[in-house]
Amino acid sequence: MQKVVYISNSRDFTEQNDINDNKYLVRINNLLEEGWTISQMNTLTVDVDPKLENYLHKETLASFVVLEKPEKQ
Repeated sequence: MQKVVYISNSRDFTEQNDINDNKYLVRINNLLEEGWTISQMNTLTVDVDPKLENYLHKETLASFVVLEKPEKQ
């Protein structure tokens, strides 16, 4: 069985928060603990233009992760 999971995280480089508290990473970490494995991960980092009016962060990470788990026989 396979699942596709989307990760998105926008943060300022100066943030001190634990990255593992990100709601997407919490979900993936739970699935990994249940026996799922990562079979593919495509990641893209998008720089944000600091000239934008609502400039809150310096980059956005977006990723699609394919998770696999063997079916029980």
